[in-house]
Amino acid sequence: MQQPPTAFESEAPHPPTMEVTALPRRALWGVVGLVVLTVSSLGLAWLLPDMTLLHFLWVAQAVPVLYLLLTWWGTQPSRSDVDAS
Repeated sequence: MQQPPTAFESEAPHPPTMEVTALPRRALWGVVGLVVLTVSSLGLAWLLPDMTLLHFLWVAQAVPVLYLLLTWWGTQPSRSDVDAS
């Protein structure tokens, strides 16, 4: 069995480069909002360690809903993007 001849590095085909685009402004603000929400929730839990009811209501109830809203909002096209199409 013969192996196919190997090409020199300069002769090897190069894959096409992918264009990298920046995140849309709305998606960037959504990610910033998620980071701020996470850090502020950790800070709240650290500053008030004895308030277990507050932790339950904030972390188990409000934060998941806010995460869902922020991710949904960040992935929706803005009004100017819809009008431009």
